[in-house]
Amino acid sequence: MSLKPANKTARQLLHRSVGNPPSTLPDSAISNCFPGLEFDFRNVWRRIFVGLIMHEADNYVLKAETAGLKHLEGCRLLHIDGHDATTIVRGPRQSGGPNVELATPSNPDAAWFMEWSNSLTRVLHKAGQKVECIFTATPSDPQRRPDYKETQSQMLEIRRFFEPGTPVIARELVEPGDLTQSLCSPWQNDYRECACYYWASSRPDYVNVAPDGDGLSAGQNWMQRDRKPDTPVSERTYYPDNRTNFNIFLSYDDLFRQWQEVLRFIVGGYDRE
Repeated sequence: MSLKPANKTARQLLHRSVGNPPSTLPDSAISNCFPGLEFDFRNVWRRIFVGLIMHEADNYVLKAETAGLKHLEGCRLLHIDGHDATTIVRGPRQSGGPNVELATPSNPDAAWFMEWSNSLTRVLHKAGQKVECIFTATPSDPQRRPDYKETQSQMLEIRRFFEPGTPVIARELVEPGDLTQSLCSPWQNDYRECACYYWASSRPDYVNVAPDGDGLSAGQNWMQRDRKPDTPVSERTYYPDNRTNFNIFLSYDDLFRQWQEVLRFIVGGYDRE
């Protein structure tokens, strides 16, 4: 099923400018967080509450921008307008075992934060209004479960997400540099750290692929040192990525010092010199 935009804002959101690859659209990448390595979408949530700066991927209050909210710094957000922001992590501790609460020494409550897009789904329509937010009563490094008893309440205004009448992210929601500040530095780390078929969405994996004559395919890993598009099909071998075997795979130093040579463009599935 494909999306059919029904209004101007939706059409603008789904518009892809001439020359831009599909990976530049916000809905194109794993978790919608890293389209083409251009930005980390999670950062739009950091200033969703007026007066606070939250962690982009956690319910942790990093900083209060107003003196009246300083008491919330280091605390964890448990409920937003009556909706849980955390959940209990349950599952088997061994194969075939019963589902139990998966507490650990670093997470004694077996609790976990539900990603911002999910936590805020029911309240974003209240932008411009104040809603009741429940926090831990004191700063907390560990996550806390939704029924945690030692809490404090604070009325907070939700910021609007878009500039009125446009699909542009509101200026008050993100400051210059916010959307890229949590990407890897140097940027080449993203290609080495994130293994095949995961983000970044623009990272190739199985390249120089051709039928091998037996009904299968032969190709190479984009991180292999010796990959060449003119390698005979019978000699093309795909090796699962290994971040420690730098005899076969590119190292961090290779990516940092020689990225122009080793990160070659892939056109039609093949390396281009």
